[in-house]
Amino acid sequence: NLDAKLRVSTRAEIKHLQHELGVTTVYVTHDQIEAMTLAHRVAVMSQGEIRQLDTPEAIYDQPADLFVAGFIGSPPMNLVNGEHANGVFAAHGLRFPTGVARHTGPAVLGIRPEDVTVSDNGDVQGRVYAVELTGDAVLVTVIVGEARLIAKADRSWRAEIGSPVSLKLDTRRLHLFDAATTQRLQPESP
Repeated sequence: NLDAKLRVSTRAEIKHLQHELGVTTVYVTHDQIEAMTLAHRVAVMSQGEIRQLDTPEAIYDQPADLFVAGFIGSPPMNLVNGEHANGVFAAHGLRFPTGVARHTGPAVLGIRPEDVTVSDNGDVQGRVYAVELTGDAVLVTVIVGEARLIAKADRSWRAEIGSPVSLKLDTRRLHLFDAATTQRLQPESP
């Protein structure tokens, strides 16, 4: 339990020592930032079970299931419940092709906040629920139907709570999860 500034510098020291000594290190932490920054490989566990074992990049970019998707990332991945049929996810005014043809039924669409941007001509319309300046960016929580989406905006972006806003989603970075099994569904190759 170190203060924030000391924690960051200690993390850099540990990373440097790992490199200098060239030794295998098993590091156990509940802090996802520590896991992502220190590891060459990460085991994400829940209730004593490994949910995904992979590189930090793969875990972040291709989470195996809903637990990993919601656990890794700060803020966490946006997860929206809806229906999927004929390769299209639909819910709360969202309608996106997924590239997954073999799944029909309840599904969860996932997208990271940095892959959602405020735009004049976005894919989705909603209302500002909250605006949080984090220093280097602004986190904008937007209500779309009954869903909440968090977008990262430029640090100079401002809006009043309740004002209308348009969001653009990077459709190349969408994830689709089976609501029953919680597993990520892979798009079919063209």
